[in-house]
Amino acid sequence: MKRNLFVLLILMFIGPVISEAAETQENLKIKDVFRIYGKRKNVVMVELSKEMLETYYITFYKSITIKNDPEALTFIRKCLENDQQGAKKIKEVTSEGEIISAYYQIPGKNQSVNRFILFKVNPKGVITLIYIEGELDSDDLITILFTKKDL
Repeated sequence: MKRNLFVLLILMFIGPVISEAAETQENLKIKDVFRIYGKRKNVVMVELSKEMLETYYITFYKSITIKNDPEALTFIRKCLENDQQGAKKIKEVTSEGEIISAYYQIPGKNQSVNRFILFKVNPKGVITLIYIEGELDSDDLITILFTKKDL
């Protein structure tokens, strides 16, 4: 009986943490990119801990870099096409009708938390996709990206 009560109490305290993590990337197709390609060869995936991000008012950071994979590039572009609906396009660059660089702000459930998707494919075919969540705004994110090399 005491053990069951102890487990119940733990679940009551951990439950909100689990549900908060489950909302990250909610309703976004790009979460499939991280799931499908994250552990493949020629791929680097980074997820930073909350402690490392608090300085920048970021609550979640995940990035993936994929080297020269046309199939992955096609899949990512389809995911971006889906996820950009309803998003604020901060920057989007196309070449020959294909997105080569994008920066979107995605609406979320919580008004105080902003969600961002950053995407780029370089001329050598290296794909970078970044997802960021936090209380920072678009200008804050640009400042961090262009002045900090440690993120």
